Amino acid sequence: MAFTGPKHLSAPINWSSASAELVGRLRDQQKYYATVVIKGRPFTVAQNDIVVMDRIKDLELGDTLSLTQVTELGSRDYTIKGQPHVDPSLFRIEATVIEHPDGKLFTVTKKKQRTASQKTTYHRNRYTMLRVSKIDVNTV
Repeated sequence: MAFTGPKHLSAPINWSSASAELVGRLRDQQKYYATVVIKGRPFTVAQNDIVVMDRIKDLELGDTLSLTQVTELGSRDYTIKGQPHVDPSLFRIEATVIEHPDGKLFTVTKKKQRTASQKTTYHRNRYTMLRVSKIDVNTV
């Protein structure tokens, strides 16, 4: 299952020679980072990073996601910033579901004033852990 970005971002872009040269310089770098938006929240990731986020119910262990909503893509020397997103034809970012852990147990106690009544409930947050398996910059 792959989550994709908005449909209006999939149109091909005609790159100028200066832009193509700058993307080529970014490709020559060894390590990349990206700021991706997953379920409306931004995460800054690099290759082999682990992202802990709120549970995504549709995913199972081992599923691979293609992350296409990227607001910033870069390396130590060069950065591409999107307006609001970077064109998905420039990169390929994949993440794999590695775990669905449960959070710590929260105790919620509600009391009524001047009576002996009290109600205790318990709550656990559910999370999804993703490992970023690939960040590549494509040629223009």
